[in-house]
Order: sequence, then structure tokens, then C-alpha cells
Amino acid sequence: MSKTIGITGGIGSGKSIVSKILQLMGYPVYSSDQRAKDLMTEDQSIVAGLKNLFGEEAYTNSTLNRPYIANRIFQDDSKRIAMNNLVHPAVRADFKNWIENQKSPIVFQESALLFETGNYKSFDGIILVTAPEKVRMQRVKERDQLTDEQVQSRFNAQLSEEEKMKLTDYIISNDGNQLLVPQILDLLKKLA
Repeated sequence: MSKTIGITGGIGSGKSIVSKILQLMGYPVYSSDQRAKDLMTEDQSIVAGLKNLFGEEAYTNSTLNRPYIANRIFQDDSKRIAMNNLVHPAVRADFKNWIENQKSPIVFQESALLFETGNYKSFDGIILVTAPEKVRMQRVKERDQLTDEQVQSRFNAQLSEEEKMKLTDYIISNDGNQLLVPQILDLLKKLA
């Protein structure tokens, strides 16, 4: 059985970059966010649940209406929680199936909400990718074309970095001043 390591961090921290580096090094990395997006269009029970929760506007021509849903979930915590309760169990089950097809001694799962869902307890270790809030704010604004207020609402939907640090095993700093590859190589030695 492979050792499972979770990769998490606040929005804009750079967890996807860390995941890409690990993939380039030959490690399998499961992207929870990407698989959740796929499942929200492929899994008909999730599609029906999202339409029930958000109305028919949740989809446009069988494509998830992400801006519409994002607007709704970041204004209404109950909608965000209900959506997470619908999608997260399906992603967990999909991850378990994915692991069974991996041959690597270490596999990684990238997920923005490992701590918020309580799923962090099911891993052999957790990597927290960190960056200062100003840096994260700028990254997200540029990447997603959002306002300061929209980015802040996404920050507010996640645990603070300080709270995450209390629950994590390993930290990778992606502040723009420290090189990522040496940090990742050092981490891999610890995981071996």
C-alpha cells in the first residue's frame, strides 16, 4: 500500500505548483479540485443535487456554471456547506479508487480543503504550502480576475494559515524568496 500525503494550502499559496513539480519528479498526484470539477459534470447524482441546490442555472449547456455557483457559495455559507457535503464524499471515493491503480510508494493528493473537511486525518502526512496573504491576494486577483472583496470572501471560507500550521506535518514556503525544488527534495528525503 502506498503512503498517502496530502498537499494543502490557502487559495493562491501555490499548492498546484508544488504538485506539478512532484509530478515532474515522477510522483502520482491526485488533484481534488480538478476531479471535483469533472465529477460535477460526469456524476448524474451530483448534477441532480447541484440543480436542486442552486436551480437549473447551475449548468449552462451541460457545463457547470462556475461563476454563478461561486457567487452563491461565497455569499451563503449554508449553500457552500451543502455543496461540499454533496461533492466531497464523491471525491474521497474517487481518490480511493485512484490509489488502487498507483504503483508508487508515495502518492499525493492536492486539496484546498483538507483541514476544513476533516479529511486530513486519513493521510500519513500533510504538506502545507504557505505564502504571505499579500502575495496570495495578488496571485488570485491576477489568476482569476477577482476584486479584493471576492478574494477576501474566499480567504474567509478557509481556515487561517496559523490554524493549518497547527495541524500539518511539513511546510513548504512559496513566498517567492525561497526556491521550491530544494524544499521539495528535502521533504522527499523525510518521507522516504
